Amino acid sequence: MIPSHTRLLIIGGGIHGTTLAVAYLEQGGQLEDLLIVDANAELLANWKRQTSTIEMTHLRSTRVHHVSSNPHALKQFASRHDYGSHHFKDRFGRPSLAMFNDHCEQTIKELKLATRFIGNEAVQSIERKDTFVVQTTNRRITAETVIVSTGQSNTMHIPDWANLSTCRHVFSTPHVAEQANVTVVGGGITALHYTLARINKGHHVTLVTKRPLEVSQFDADRSFMGPKGLRAFHRLGDDWREKRAFVKRERKPGSSPNDLVLKVKRLILTGQVRHLIGETVRDGDVLYVDGQIVPSEEVVCCTGIRPLEPIHSFLRPLLEQLSLPLTPCGTPVLDDTLAWTDGLYMTGPYADLVLGPFARAIYGGQEAARRIVPRLFEAKQKV
Repeated sequence: MIPSHTRLLIIGGGIHGTTLAVAYLEQGGQLEDLLIVDANAELLANWKRQTSTIEMTHLRSTRVHHVSSNPHALKQFASRHDYGSHHFKDRFGRPSLAMFNDHCEQTIKELKLATRFIGNEAVQSIERKDTFVVQTTNRRITAETVIVSTGQSNTMHIPDWANLSTCRHVFSTPHVAEQANVTVVGGGITALHYTLARINKGHHVTLVTKRPLEVSQFDADRSFMGPKGLRAFHRLGDDWREKRAFVKRERKPGSSPNDLVLKVKRLILTGQVRHLIGETVRDGDVLYVDGQIVPSEEVVCCTGIRPLEPIHSFLRPLLEQLSLPLTPCGTPVLDDTLAWTDGLYMTGPYADLVLGPFARAIYGGQEAARRIVPRLFEAKQKV
């Protein structure tokens, strides 16, 4: 039985939560001081489910972005296990999903993270007494320090017109029977991967995008992965509205790497994919784009996922108890170490007004670890 008291509790067993746990252990933390809790049955379950659904072949991130705190760990892993050069794509060395996942699994196994994982338990609330008190669906966990790495995967964005019985989000569950004719809505990396996946199954695809297909190798300009590129962002200080506008302006959610765009464009040019550009409108049970009828036997929305605002999440009891500060857009006011209050840290979309446009990416998990983990050891030394 895993104990229900811990020195460090990480809420969320996705890429960011795993990255934080790995960094903690690689840098000297003790396994028995750590617990990870997640609503899924296994570490990285949601990541694997989503990337499998769209049949992703290569990541958008580079070879140095992964779950280890050693930037060269993935390349060293590939060399030790004789992965061919095709597992690293283009000059940025974007890794294959298969190799990336294998590296994750080996790291999890070597560090025995599964022994400190509590799965199938969604967090329902968090409060603070002498320690943090976290209530899950099945137990009460007390923790001296908590890192919230829940990401944004549980809130899927569905357009207002998409409440037809044949419409669903690409990541919705349970899975429904696929039709021979499918309409894919969205112009980003998820939509293009999913379009290719359905074509590979021999299906007829209509791709609906708001604008022409857009190329961007990464979620934003690579310069925002370093302090030099973020100077203008950091100069905004505590002007949260301007920082939010900066992140929104610089992120490129409706774009994809060049190789993926080229593949889909070839399918469009050869007539294998029908491409409609414009806003989707609905008249009764019929969908239109630019006056053309959109097939609606099966409509799959690749229209993004959104983080829950803290006031609508399990964080609400703690927020109200401690009167924790929020930005005008409802996100936590964090310090440079991503702390919202003493002993409580936030990553992913909750940290993008500190880390910038790449806060939600794999890089963002690594940067969160660089800021948070040293503080954990400082706190331990003071005890």
